[in-house]
Amino acid sequence: MDVLHLTENNQGALVAHVARLLGRGGVVAVPTDTVYGLVGDALRESAVKKIFRIKARSYQKALPVFVRDVAMAKHYAVIDAKVTKLLDELWPGKTTVVLRKKDAMPDIVTGGMKTVGFRISDDPFMQALAAAYPHPLAETSANISGSEPAQSPSEVQNTFHRHIPEPDLLIDGGRIESAGPSTVLDLTVPSNPKILRMGAITKNELDKILASN
Repeated sequence: MDVLHLTENNQGALVAHVARLLGRGGVVAVPTDTVYGLVGDALRESAVKKIFRIKARSYQKALPVFVRDVAMAKHYAVIDAKVTKLLDELWPGKTTVVLRKKDAMPDIVTGGMKTVGFRISDDPFMQALAAAYPHPLAETSANISGSEPAQSPSEVQNTFHRHIPEPDLLIDGGRIESAGPSTVLDLTVPSNPKILRMGAITKNELDKILASN
């Protein structure tokens, strides 16, 4: 696994490099605003399958997806005006929102389910990558299923050392200090939102946003 170190001066060059690699079906370990993640082109079946193999994850378990903006999310999921208003408050941020998917989102990404989880990361590198890449990015934490998510480049390297397959590239953005993985909010029924997983965003924080809408 190649490693490239992210700095303020080389972000643009690294984004362009990663985008080219993703366009060839590559899978990259990247820093996010929560933990290190694995990303690949959500519309490229070979890339999605590679993420599952790297993580040793069941194909029946859905992968979350990074999107560029709400407009991109609307192309792949059912989003009405009420949900749009909520997303404008939640994103970018540490909340993954589960929505009813449209046919444009491949079933392999969602584990065959009729829902899909979307997020816009608040990390500058991930925002730049999402803006530069034309497709949504299937993503998951950079660890083997069942183990703790990686918060540093060394943890990613130790996890996938001599692992077959391994990520094609690691973007070293330093250690990530966060409250853990994203919180998962189910908005498939907008009138009855449900928190499916507590994470970096607390229930109190979510309740305030939901109450204001």
